[in-house]
Amino acid sequence: MRRLKSVLLVDDDETTNFLNRFFLRQIDSNLPVFTASNGMEAIEFLASDLDDEHLPCLLILDTNMPVMNGWEFLNGYGEQFGEEFKERIVIVMLTALDLEETTSLALANPEVTDTAQKPLSDVSFKALIKKHFS
Repeated sequence: MRRLKSVLLVDDDETTNFLNRFFLRQIDSNLPVFTASNGMEAIEFLASDLDDEHLPCLLILDTNMPVMNGWEFLNGYGEQFGEEFKERIVIVMLTALDLEETTSLALANPEVTDTAQKPLSDVSFKALIKKHFS
């Protein structure tokens, strides 16, 4: 199983990003946590020249954002990055609504590893990390 080296939070809500960063820092105070306020910023960040320690192995993706939403990000991500690159990143799509249809649609996307309901908590972060990382 892989090790959690860094995280990219993709959400336009600053409060959500602040809380998610706080929960992640409670788990590991040295964990690099990056943020993007929309899918376009996330793609630009991932396309920059990142070394192994800064390439996020966990990407928490909101569905509803301005400029480029989560669904549009997944399309662009799938087209722009190769399989070897994508195998290194676990994408967890957040849904604000507990709709089975949204969860099913997200999990049907080959880029999405898992889903979680928004807002996340320290308990849900710990469960996600335990599930996907050693």
